[in-house]
Amino acid sequence: MTVQQAPERGTALPPKKIVAIGLLVASLITALVVNLATDDLQLWGLLPIVVYAVLVLLELDVVLATGAALVVGLVLNGVGPLDFGTMMSESLGSFIAVVGLIIMLGAGLGRVASDTGAAQTLVRELLHRVGVDSPLRIQVGIMLASTVLVGALGTLAGANAILAPIVIPVAAAVHRSRPSVAAMLHAGGAAGLIVGPFTPPVVTITGAADISYLRYLLSAGLPMAIVTWCVGFAMARYIQRRTVETEQYTAEQIAGLDTAEAPTAREKRAAGAFIGTMVAMAVLGVVLEAGYAYAIVVMLVTAIVTALAGGMRPADALNSFYAGASSLLWLFFLFWLFNPLLTMLEDSGAYDTLLAELEPVLSDVGPWPFLMLALVVGWVGVAGAAVAQVVLIDELLWPVAASIGVAPGAWSAALLGGSQIDWFGPFPNADMIGQMGLARSSNLRMMLLNGWAIMGANLVLFGLLFLVL
Repeated sequence: MTVQQAPERGTALPPKKIVAIGLLVASLITALVVNLATDDLQLWGLLPIVVYAVLVLLELDVVLATGAALVVGLVLNGVGPLDFGTMMSESLGSFIAVVGLIIMLGAGLGRVASDTGAAQTLVRELLHRVGVDSPLRIQVGIMLASTVLVGALGTLAGANAILAPIVIPVAAAVHRSRPSVAAMLHAGGAAGLIVGPFTPPVVTITGAADISYLRYLLSAGLPMAIVTWCVGFAMARYIQRRTVETEQYTAEQIAGLDTAEAPTAREKRAAGAFIGTMVAMAVLGVVLEAGYAYAIVVMLVTAIVTALAGGMRPADALNSFYAGASSLLWLFFLFWLFNPLLTMLEDSGAYDTLLAELEPVLSDVGPWPFLMLALVVGWVGVAGAAVAQVVLIDELLWPVAASIGVAPGAWSAALLGGSQIDWFGPFPNADMIGQMGLARSSNLRMMLLNGWAIMGANLVLFGLLFLVL
């Protein structure tokens, strides 16, 4: 996440920022008036969530948007300083804050895996196993490497940032274009986030839907990952055929990237320890039917074993872990601030009022239309971080889903589709642009075509899944 620079003195604020400031001021005044006028907030209790959603759509920094919405909620509910302190301390133990901690630990593990050479060695070994003697094998190798590394590290940008310098020279050697490689990284990495046992989306969805990892895979994870990977594979080849000579990699663009040096014995040990520990812990988690909090143990144990196998001194290992975890400190703060918004929503009675009004209508439509509605609400109606999307959709709609007989497996599919399909469209997003940057591509049109194809295929998939789950 980049820190936005303050505008220079004398520079006019962008129109969206002016609208955001105006909305915040109007919302604070409204919240104060409503608080003074009535003790029964009813639907007014939804005001902070509406403010949050609109501020994010106006492209305000998501942490600032969450903090601003929280302030509106405090004024609306008349929460004093002491009660606010209690609320924030209790939020530290909430489900969403624990997920934020897990994500931070995953970033720390990713830095240890990178600094020991474990991640890079794993990529090279996978490419070697698949083969680099044909364009088809190289594409399979690049996408598989992205899937495995993202699934293991739990971050699309971080894992593919490690991967890109290694695979770009290989892709360039067989004249794979930059837009084609960007599509490979996006689709392969997204599939890894969907199936990795300890990635943020998987941990959040299994916790919210209260189902096991294996059931999640069979109900939603594997089908979406397979469709995403296969459609992305086909689209990368389509894009390759429709890109011009100027979009090939140049000598300057691959200069200084990975030189394909053989990994050292220490790096090999670190890679073996990293992947071996992850697999062993994942199997143990399935056997024990562990919940989402088990990911905390997995991240810590894998980081320790990888650092030891990679020969890192304890102090160096800790500094490496701290550096990785601190890069996502903002995300932990986001989730820590977000939980009180949900708490105030419940306490205001707004959700109960809304549910009472909508339940007769929603109950009559049946499970399939309701699940499609939940997916669309999450996809286009709820903005922000994916984990926050999952929690908000679950908080708002699960009681209705349960009352009309929606099974937890089907609900996990709705949460997955509603929070992850927007990776691919309909509009450009940070994930999409980030993968273009890693691949040195500037062809947004082809990246959007790739995203729209994957998005459309997944919408059809979820429509079918909701019929059978």
